[in-house]
Amino acid sequence: MSTLSPSFRAPLTPSAPRARLLAALAALAALAALAAPAAPALAAPAAPAERRVVCVYDPSGANGDLFQMMRDYQVAALEWGVSLELKPYTDEKIASEDFKAKQCDGVLMTGTRGRALNRFSATLEAMGAVPSYKLLKAVLTPLLGSPKGAAVLNPAGSTEVAGVFPGGAVYLLVRDRALNSVERLAGKSVATLDFDEASKKMVRHVKASMTAADVSTFAGMFNNGNVDAAYAPATAYKALELYKGVGQRGGVIRFPLAQMTLQLFVHGDRFPEAFGAQSRAYALKSFDRALALVAKTEGDIKAGSWVDISAEDQARYEQMFLDVRVELRDEQVYDAKALKVMRMARCKEDGARAECAQNRE
Repeated sequence: MSTLSPSFRAPLTPSAPRARLLAALAALAALAALAAPAAPALAAPAAPAERRVVCVYDPSGANGDLFQMMRDYQVAALEWGVSLELKPYTDEKIASEDFKAKQCDGVLMTGTRGRALNRFSATLEAMGAVPSYKLLKAVLTPLLGSPKGAAVLNPAGSTEVAGVFPGGAVYLLVRDRALNSVERLAGKSVATLDFDEASKKMVRHVKASMTAADVSTFAGMFNNGNVDAAYAPATAYKALELYKGVGQRGGVIRFPLAQMTLQLFVHGDRFPEAFGAQSRAYALKSFDRALALVAKTEGDIKAGSWVDISAEDQARYEQMFLDVRVELRDEQVYDAKALKVMRMARCKEDGARAECAQNRE
């Protein structure tokens, strides 16, 4: 039997001392392995963000301030697990119809346009109900900032409102600054939103002549002299070139008729459970930023274009607004609970108001 060459012989058996040392090291390694904590499991990958579409009404389209504000909202929504596609609309009616047809999962539009979706939130724009921005924030804070308030804002059966942003006080714009009182408006033509029962009621109340209009047509009617007056927030003044209708002879009556709000309506079943609360908290946190945009547009109106009215006339108009709000409440146009919430806020701010003793709302 042949033997292996020296270069292929089996390794020599280690000496006894060395063998004992290797055995001891192996035992220590085994003990260390037993004592060491188990390696942590790899973290599960984050769930992919749900993709949803939000239609955004902005008179200036994708270049407008509202749409740009929603881009920041879009970034915030990623933290809530939702990836939003924003679609700009310059026609509010189409944005509303696309939302109702569920081509959009959410829509940002005025509260008045959304009256059929949520009567409580739409009533936040009631005439004369919120005379200042400070009061508007006081009204919105509990509604947007707590679960209890959210339940009030979104009554059973209504479409969920996931945010309310200030859009600016609504002012009366006239082509002749002599039209600075209710009495002088009698018989004059006013561009009136044809879908807004509250505005139509007020125009009839002051015995003016209603000329049916929509958001996309009223500016042209006013600027071209087809009507004597129109109403809009300052945010529309430059965007819709309403200064052309005001010209040198006209003016902007410095007395808020109502507060326009931009409201985010959502199909709640298409979003994560916590999305609505997170979105409303974001809207409340963003109130001051949105209001700064409003203040800028009001500041852009030339000082000489503003028309001030007397304190006596303001008091008369506040009473007139109260009378009309009560009528609209009884006609189921305004929500009774919303009117009560705003009356309580007004009286908390100024308990000497005559309406606080009347308790009609």
